[in-house]
Amino acid sequence: MLTPVVAPHERTQESLAAETAGLPVAPTDPDKVAVLLNRNARRVTDALAKKLGRLVGTDNLYYSRSLEEAEAFAREIVQRGYGTVVCGGGDGTFVQAINMVQRYIDEANQWRVQRYLRFGEKQTLLGEPRFAFLRLGTGNAIGRLVGATQAAKDLRRIVDYLPRRTQPIPLIREGDDRFFFAGIGYDSQLLNDYNWLKAHTHNKLLKPIMHSVAGYFVALFGRTIPSIMADNKTVECKVTTVGEAYYVDPARGDFSERIEPGSTLFEGPASYIGAGSTPYYGYGFRIFPFARMMPNMMQLRVSNMGPFRTLANLRGLWGGTHRDSKRIFDFLGTHIRVELSRALPFQHSGDASGERDKLDLVLDPSPLQLVDLSRARQLA
Repeated sequence: MLTPVVAPHERTQESLAAETAGLPVAPTDPDKVAVLLNRNARRVTDALAKKLGRLVGTDNLYYSRSLEEAEAFAREIVQRGYGTVVCGGGDGTFVQAINMVQRYIDEANQWRVQRYLRFGEKQTLLGEPRFAFLRLGTGNAIGRLVGATQAAKDLRRIVDYLPRRTQPIPLIREGDDRFFFAGIGYDSQLLNDYNWLKAHTHNKLLKPIMHSVAGYFVALFGRTIPSIMADNKTVECKVTTVGEAYYVDPARGDFSERIEPGSTLFEGPASYIGAGSTPYYGYGFRIFPFARMMPNMMQLRVSNMGPFRTLANLRGLWGGTHRDSKRIFDFLGTHIRVELSRALPFQHSGDASGERDKLDLVLDPSPLQLVDLSRARQLA
């Protein structure tokens, strides 16, 4: 039987509204642009940092070389009231920046709310900035979603033209982390093997290969599949829905069938459990084709496919078109709990995040506002 987990972020929107009643929110100015760069990202160089700094002004460029420095910059960005925060790196860097900025805003606003509730002091709450993505890392699932292309070109568009079009993208919470996609099972094992190969490849000719999609295939055939064959990576799992959910039925043309809160969605052996509020993993892998099928829902995918069947259907899985009602189970929901019979590697945003035997996946009630760099469609 699953034990309910109650966390601070599970407060209802009604309770939050009651707490903040009467408190003004400081408006953010989207014309005020900050750029946060990860020096360790694959395509970030000192020369590029200088070029981007000339576009926004050096006072508005934050060039971090460590997590501690990035956290300090995130606090400064919030304190200076930037309305547009542009992040350069990969998916992991981008999500890390979002978490740091929003965590500081949450902490500051909680303090203000408590001062108001305890002492009646009128406090102005910090507003949420919008975010933009520069494609400078590996994977780049978010870049595909918002139409990011070349970093300097995209930043110039943001500064010169300030596209007003944004995409509201829900974030998924697990514990204190927010993210767009996550997985446990085969994909996390592959990610760990890929990171191991990158760290242990010192040949200058091979290094660029290991930092590309080709590196994933080297890791897949060189380490992940042999490891799976030696030690079965399937796990017994139980998946339940706390809130309203839907089963996406492939036998009925991907028809969505409502499921009552508290229902068991899946119980049995699984090789992969993943969740996403956007369709893509990195490199255009469209593993969550139903993620935007309904507003304010995330997609949960459970699979018990073996490694060779997965490889045999990789093209369809990559494009999001493969259906298998006996081995792939897709759901939509807002709050889903996963229990595993043993801990497996967990990843979110393309970064390894230890091992887990339980997941409590909650859709954040406030979607992130992402600057949409896609070109507007021409009407005939």
